Amino acid sequence: MKKEIELQAQERSGKPNALRAQKKIPAVVYGKGMEAISLQVEEPAFKKVIGGLAGSNAIISLKLAKGSPLPVITHEIQKNPVNDQILHIDFYRVKMDEAIKTKVHIVIVGEAAGVKEDAGILVNPLSEIEIKCLPGDIPEKIEVNVSDLKIGDAIHVSELKPPKGVEIISIGQDIVVTVSPPTKEEEVAPAVVPLEGEAAAAAAVPGAPVVPGAPAAPGAAAPVAEAAAGPAGKGPKAAPGAAPAAVPAGKPGKPGKPEAKK
Repeated sequence: MKKEIELQAQERSGKPNALRAQKKIPAVVYGKGMEAISLQVEEPAFKKVIGGLAGSNAIISLKLAKGSPLPVITHEIQKNPVNDQILHIDFYRVKMDEAIKTKVHIVIVGEAAGVKEDAGILVNPLSEIEIKCLPGDIPEKIEVNVSDLKIGDAIHVSELKPPKGVEIISIGQDIVVTVSPPTKEEEVAPAVVPLEGEAAAAAAVPGAPVVPGAPAAPGAAAPVAEAAAGPAGKGPKAAPGAAPAAVPAGKPGKPGKPEAKK
């Protein structure tokens, strides 16, 4: 049987925030066949109890100003998620001859072969399990040896071997620990550099000439440099199918003569 650890407690005498400012923790004790009692305990003394070899499943002899000490276990500890300050404690009064349900931590032992040899990843989805036993038989932890696990192997709750007098009541099919394959590195696509100015205009309209210095309108064809020209010095070339340019009045095919002055 485990050795009981003593912890002094007093009936609560102030508001929770005021007690915490004085390094005292608001608490309550309850159990089968008794009325709940609001208490306060010294923070340093309680941290010493749960931080030592006892752990959270220790049988604590809660000593009050009146009456006999109460054998209790720490049922729940509420903490501030920001600074980890203990805000409240629930103690559960136990009877040493009656089995109770509680939870114990799982501790991984050894290095899995799949991790050591094949760079696998050890995954531990279950950090604690629920058990049933007499208060004096509550183990501090349950160790799980993973040395033989290869990639793809797993240990289930049903495969755990609890100490004598302890019954595991968690779901047997639940995975306690497994070894997953190593993750593959994803290929990174090359960065695409956006085009600007003339290059962007050329890319937007395949085959269209680029006019140096002219901005390209989004989605519009690049402007043509100049109209197609005919032979040098003879003016623009007529487009196919267009009417011929007008000829000055006079004889057909010959330039007209200027009007004589009278």
